[in-house]
Amino acid sequence: MPYLLVLPTLLYLAIFFAYPMVSALQLAVQADVRYLNLRAEPDVTAERLPGTIAMQTVVDIIDRERGEEELASGRTRPIFWYLVEAQTVDEETVTGWVNQRNIFVESRTESVTGRINDGEPVTEWTTRHIRTMVNDFRFNSALRNTMLMIVIILPIQFVVAIIMALVLQAQPRGSTMFLYIFAIPLGISDLAAGLVWYSLFTQRGFINSFLVQMGILDSPFIFIASGQLGWILLAIVLAEVWRATSIVMVIVVSGLQAIPRDYLESGQVFGATLWQRIRYIVLPLLRPSLQVALILRTILAFQVFAVVIAISGGDVFTVLANETFRWYDRGDGGYNNPNVAAAYAGLIMIISLAISFFYLRAIRSQEETTG
Repeated sequence: MPYLLVLPTLLYLAIFFAYPMVSALQLAVQADVRYLNLRAEPDVTAERLPGTIAMQTVVDIIDRERGEEELASGRTRPIFWYLVEAQTVDEETVTGWVNQRNIFVESRTESVTGRINDGEPVTEWTTRHIRTMVNDFRFNSALRNTMLMIVIILPIQFVVAIIMALVLQAQPRGSTMFLYIFAIPLGISDLAAGLVWYSLFTQRGFINSFLVQMGILDSPFIFIASGQLGWILLAIVLAEVWRATSIVMVIVVSGLQAIPRDYLESGQVFGATLWQRIRYIVLPLLRPSLQVALILRTILAFQVFAVVIAISGGDVFTVLANETFRWYDRGDGGYNNPNVAAAYAGLIMIISLAISFFYLRAIRSQEETTG
């Protein structure tokens, strides 16, 4: 019976995790290329000679032969075959026949050289897409900005979320209203949150209007500009903290509900201060919940995209998720290269898995440690 209960989970992981992950990694390390094999005779059914020729290879034309090709309508048309000498991808010389469809010549009857321009599709393993990603001029800044955001955002979110959860756990007067206020950002999309904070920091936004009206500034200060990366980072951090801290709070609140009140009351009876009760009672018992929250928020932090686009436009300040979209996009600003986009997505996945594994090893409950 337990195995039947596990089966839906395994199917879910296989369909929505394993298959997309393997497909993305294959797309990042595979390339569809075309190679040509020469024929032993000037005939499409003739034996293919060993040795493949890469596209755009210049070949020497030794001889040519004109034949007839039958069309689907039953008519025939002239077709040329060329006896060529070429270098294979293994730098070996091979001589054989090639159809006019696979070679470009300036003159069918007079040219002495040609260039291979078509062949059979082949899928091969390559690191070219990964090298393209690493050599991309935005790669270093995207990786640095992503890691910087995680280092800054996660500690702030967890401190604020624990404080919010403790406030709700204490059940002060109006605690239900606090819960509603804390949960408001959960109903707002990433893009909407980014637009809200962009409207605060823009030149005519609330912050500038308030500072000018109070006489603190004579004219609006430009927070969001190409030379103000610090302010752009601050705006994105504040938007993400405001938007996603409630997710951590919900997990922490559920963890606090599992802590017996007797533990806290006993600590208070024995004279433990609030900080001592939090440090020695609450946090150790919250380790499983904090582990889940850390893994979830780290994975989601790597996917931050809409907030960055809304505030910075994605060019002045970029992150890994933004570069993934840029390389996949087919629009005016995109590069239309799914292979490099898959390399970026694979990098995000690998880093997320590595950090999640680190969390699982570093933050363990007391039972797991002693066991």
